Amino acid sequence: MNRHSLSTSSSDVRAGENHSEDFRPRHSDLKGPDAAKNRKFLLKLLLFGVLIAAYINYILPQYNKGYDAALIDKTTRLETVDEPKIVLLGNSNVAFGFDSAMIEEQTGMPVVNMGLHAGAGNAFHEDMAKFNVREGDLYILCHSSFADSDNIPDTMAYWSSLENHYHLWRLIRWKDIPAAAKGFPVYLKKSLALYASGTGNQEIEGVVHNRSSFNEYGDIGLYREGSLDVFTDRVASPPINDIMVSRINELNAWLTKRGATLLVAGYPVGNGSLTADPEEFMAFQDELERRLDCAVISNYVDYMFDYTYFWDSNLHLNTDGAKIRTEQLIADILRWREKRTDMNMGEDAYADILSDVSLVHITDLHTYLQALEKGKDRYAVLISANGGAGAGLDGSVVEALRALGLEAPLQGQEQAGYLAVALCGEAEAEQLGDQPLEISGVLDPEGRGVTYQITSGGAGGGRKRQFHTAERKRIRRK
Repeated sequence: MNRHSLSTSSSDVRAGENHSEDFRPRHSDLKGPDAAKNRKFLLKLLLFGVLIAAYINYILPQYNKGYDAALIDKTTRLETVDEPKIVLLGNSNVAFGFDSAMIEEQTGMPVVNMGLHAGAGNAFHEDMAKFNVREGDLYILCHSSFADSDNIPDTMAYWSSLENHYHLWRLIRWKDIPAAAKGFPVYLKKSLALYASGTGNQEIEGVVHNRSSFNEYGDIGLYREGSLDVFTDRVASPPINDIMVSRINELNAWLTKRGATLLVAGYPVGNGSLTADPEEFMAFQDELERRLDCAVISNYVDYMFDYTYFWDSNLHLNTDGAKIRTEQLIADILRWREKRTDMNMGEDAYADILSDVSLVHITDLHTYLQALEKGKDRYAVLISANGGAGAGLDGSVVEALRALGLEAPLQGQEQAGYLAVALCGEAEAEQLGDQPLEISGVLDPEGRGVTYQITSGGAGGGRKRQFHTAERKRIRRK
């Protein structure tokens, strides 16, 4: 060490002395009015913390019988099944979309439906896969979108799921803490209002969105009939972004390391006049398969269902729709078990599926009848026409109807009504006449047993024709 390093100027010493004095506690910090203010602030802060803790532990929960509280029961089932299991993941399309008992029976594996609420975010549902992972588990992800900002879309839905059920707080990611904390006061305010009015922890009468609506598997178990005409906007294929792709691939690696398997399956797509062509969904699936490390076990066109199978939203199936979707998922799982690969839309069998899905997009009568003829071995066709059934019909339309197995002499019938049922290329029933007409029956009486009734006003019913086609897999003909 040289001598210069040991020397210090007088100015340096003075500066050092002044600097050290700056860090000495001042008399006013320990005593006097400032100290009193500091003590009061700390006391208030402590009191506020105690009140918040008491509030959380005494007043909460207030949503314990609501829809989102089903997470408690779902997690309990998930944590108590210690053998290899199937876990269904996703938003409410999963909750309203499956009959888990059917899946369990056909696959021989216990099933847990963890589907809940889109407002909590995709990542929230994905992280449910990290509860009680066992070697041999299958985690089936049924997202309705593959693009997000990796955030919490609705903190109210988020907190009404978690409340003060502390064992569920492990679903709170570190990165979500600021957003969750920001939304917490809103949840507390609403909870206090419920507590003060005595209306907390109660079911909402007349709706299915209650905790009690879920069955032991985590499905919405209440019977849901009919459809509420929920489709008003274009139904397009879902977007994909790098954020979700990276997150899903990370989850796949995490599960694989623990001996479990992540699979991606289809979500319900309403198929009708507002829906994009099936080719758009095929392109989406091609991109998804290319970018994800896990297998995509579904063909998304298999999950394109008529609007009538949707209940109160464009992602919620009615009971009949859920059964059809469940049958499709079972077929996808069994196929994956055999082949262990992505699905392949190039297989010849899917030419029929594309034809079926495309039917509802055809508006020209001639083209529609030609499409029916090509797939007549798969369809049940129901026709209803009021007065003037044969008015304006040219020879090509009559020939197309004959190709479907129908034989009534329609040409020249300017007043008569007409009813017909053709099943797999053969006429089941036909009526032609001026009087009111009616045909009813059961399609596939040995299977699901779909009842139908069609009517015609006859000559006095005005001029109107309707064609109804039963979708693929709905009927069987021996």
